[in-house]
Amino acid sequence: MLARSGVLSLAFTLLTGHAAAIDLDINSKDSIKSAAKVLASGIVAFYDETLNEDLIPGLFPHPYYWWESGLAFNALVDYYGLTNDSEYNSRISEALQHQLGDYDAFMPANQTKVLGNDDQSFWGLASLSAHEVQLPAPASGSWLEFAKNVFDTQTSRWDTHSCDGGLKWQIFTFNDGYNYKNAASNGQLFLLAARLADQTGNATYAEWANKIYNWTTEVGLVSADQHVYDGTDDRQNCSAVNHIQWTNNHAEFTEGAALMYKASNGSQKWTDIVTGFVKASSTFTGDGGALIEAACEKNGKCDIDQRAFKGIAVRSFGRAAQVAPIVADSIHAMLNASAKGAAKNCESGGDNVVCGLSWSSSSNGTSEQATAADGNLGEVLNALQAIQALLWPTVKFINSTIGTVSPNATTSGSPTGTSDGAQHTGSGATLAASFTLVLAIAFTTALSC
Repeated sequence: MLARSGVLSLAFTLLTGHAAAIDLDINSKDSIKSAAKVLASGIVAFYDETLNEDLIPGLFPHPYYWWESGLAFNALVDYYGLTNDSEYNSRISEALQHQLGDYDAFMPANQTKVLGNDDQSFWGLASLSAHEVQLPAPASGSWLEFAKNVFDTQTSRWDTHSCDGGLKWQIFTFNDGYNYKNAASNGQLFLLAARLADQTGNATYAEWANKIYNWTTEVGLVSADQHVYDGTDDRQNCSAVNHIQWTNNHAEFTEGAALMYKASNGSQKWTDIVTGFVKASSTFTGDGGALIEAACEKNGKCDIDQRAFKGIAVRSFGRAAQVAPIVADSIHAMLNASAKGAAKNCESGGDNVVCGLSWSSSSNGTSEQATAADGNLGEVLNALQAIQALLWPTVKFINSTIGTVSPNATTSGSPTGTSDGAQHTGSGATLAASFTLVLAIAFTTALSC
């Protein structure tokens, strides 16, 4: 599937002098949208080619894993929400619905061998994004309901048999990593809970966000000064932690903390936490302030997954700045530098676009430019998300209800649940209006925990 004609075409364009770095004026909305369009169209062209050959909506080919497909469609959902360009919406909607699988919770049976908790939550977060930007409703159910279903299945797997809690990396016992409780899975569940709290006003989600965050600090996945580490082995009762740090984990915890800061009306607890995360993010900035994947970018050893992490990070950092203004200046400086670096390390010609990983001179030019079809889907996604992240200050969270209680708030996902099974507990139970005040008080109490 790789090494397609696209790169050969672009190589010819480069030789004949018609390709150029992507033009970007970070102070111009029109320029930002135009640059984002170039990158989005390159991703969609690759997807269309794949779909025409494989006829499976929602998937990109080997070597890209299923989770990265979810990331790609989340980026395209954001593209619609940030630019108001609806050209790709039918593709996005088809892809998300086709990959729903069991429980309407993004658990397709044919992805069992690669279906971890973090993989599932990438799709759940994409569905929640679709709800936020009001992507046209699916044929049945709702984007919000699908995200709630992911939350329900994952909280049912909260494992108290070891380490006093936590979510395992893998869902199924036969997959490598089943005994690893990692920052990616727990951080994304924390973020999903915080975003659902923001969207619904339901106290249960805020309680879970607090529960998850507290557990990660107790076992050391998140340090006292808000550094985020990769994971820990539950066969050793989580007594030792792998201290490698990744941009995506750090930024997703930052976004979750920012949402909890917003929800708590700027409580001292969440003020300290979110400012701590932003201070600790200096681990991932290179010369000029652009984001780098510190664990592997400088030595050129980032694998296919790791080369997509910075796109996740800039997205979450951009959203964090939107809801926690106290950290906006620091984050925007990094986003501006990252977007400039991304534009410089991408070139377009005709319908083709190539991108490299590095946005900073600190990386010593270790990344090679290529199209999504020729191995650099992560790099093109990174660039798209870095550039369109400049637009986050121009939009609002459409359905945010923090401070109120949604009349259709779910009561599913009890924070005391400890079942290991991936059961669907049901979402969207309607609450009587007489309980509104009680839930509002409960929500406020949950935020102060």
